[in-house]
Amino acid sequence: MLAAVAMFLASSAALAHSYHVGDLEIVHPAVMVPSAKSDCSCAHVKIVNHGARTEYFLGAIISAASRTHLVKISTGGHGLTMPMRVEIPPGKTLDLSRHEWCLFISGITQTLEADMGVVPGQLLFENQGAVPIEFMIDEANH
Repeated sequence: MLAAVAMFLASSAALAHSYHVGDLEIVHPAVMVPSAKSDCSCAHVKIVNHGARTEYFLGAIISAASRTHLVKISTGGHGLTMPMRVEIPPGKTLDLSRHEWCLFISGITQTLEADMGVVPGQLLFENQGAVPIEFMIDEANH
């Protein structure tokens, strides 16, 4: 029974992985396990602006990869764009864990396996600056 309780608490902690920095709430930053023999994947995160002024998301740095690009997938499947910054108005959420947005990482420099821990990184904002965080490593279907 104790093992079941410990497992539940560990999974609850993983789901609740978040940061509060100034007016921003950063919810469950995670790198997805890449497919076999691939050196690229996606990282997901939700960013909530609880403040009174607009914040701008500029991108990320993830230590497990040599490159990280903010990617927007056009509606209707007409291509990808890589915006330089994304507006997060007061009271709104930027969800980089759905099909419209992704943090595309390439040049992965280490083995990434589910539940092996975390990798350090930074989220970059126009007003808040560089915010150091840890990205959990999750299964690709998470």
